Amino acid sequence: MRPEHPHQRTQEQSIKARKHQLYEDDEPLFSSGPHKSFGDCLRETPADPLSLLVKAILWVVGTVVILLLIAALATGGGKKTPRPKQAPATSAAPSRVRSA
Repeated sequence: MRPEHPHQRTQEQSIKARKHQLYEDDEPLFSSGPHKSFGDCLRETPADPLSLLVKAILWVVGTVVILLLIAALATGGGKKTPRPKQAPATSAAPSRVRSA
């Protein structure tokens, strides 16, 4: 292990102090007072049906998405580029022929 320098120790202490200042909670974000139960909120919230315009828009968007999915599946999944044919390897060095 290497010995710690005094400058490094003070730097670590200042980092810890800044971290404490940044993440210290002064006030809670939410009040801890009484809350309504989910059932009470559900009973108080009226159920409004969607308007015909919103339903029509959702149906059109859904249809477009389905058609795009079918088109993507029908085309084979993407552009395929053919690989270039490789030329036969030629060597610049003279070949050695064994004589028997």
